[in-house]
Amino acid sequence: MKPEGGFGGESFTPPSAPVTRAILALCVLVQLAATIGGAHFGAVMARHAALIPGRVTGRLASLPGDVPAVLTPLTSLFVHAGWLHLTLNLVFLLWVGRNVEIVVGRARFILLFLVSGVAGALFEVAGAPGSAEQVIGASGAIAGVFGAYAMLFARQRARPRRVLGLTLGSAVLTALWFAASWTGLQLLTAAAFNTGEGGIAVLSHIGGFLAGLALARPLARRGLR
Repeated sequence: MKPEGGFGGESFTPPSAPVTRAILALCVLVQLAATIGGAHFGAVMARHAALIPGRVTGRLASLPGDVPAVLTPLTSLFVHAGWLHLTLNLVFLLWVGRNVEIVVGRARFILLFLVSGVAGALFEVAGAPGSAEQVIGASGAIAGVFGAYAMLFARQRARPRRVLGLTLGSAVLTALWFAASWTGLQLLTAAAFNTGEGGIAVLSHIGGFLAGLALARPLARRGLR
């Protein structure tokens, strides 16, 4: 790829996003290991690393080899239910992750990704505290990155309004609008696809997205907020 022209005839190379690439690579390596190990190995690996709400709340016992329950909101982010699940998540992360990483910086992007993932996991636990369902995948964390992207790159800002005697600023109204839109989309997705055993972890998406909305401005580099 040829570098784009810069000012004064100097070449310009767009900022890279090494953290986004590293997350992509780690997820691919984990899925590759699961594939090479075979279906049984992949299922066991997912079981040990998955977020299981009942384990987190102490209502279900752990099995030998399980990751400590307190760590599963993080370990579950890097395990996926096959290549299709992984590809859908990584395409979405690649779409928004690079831009957000450039705005917030590498260390803060890691914080955004992990905190959003944990927030999504906590929403799942709160929604079904005794569930034995395995929750895996980076969807909650990626939803947080998308929430931050929506806040940082939104071109239209809502005008401040008074609601119940309180003045809500444009940033707050924009955040509420994105949150309502995302929540509605997730509920429609659940109605369409969560028809049997398993399905989409909608609460994880909602929790991660709300965390991304909340963290976007505080994490943005000064001058880019």
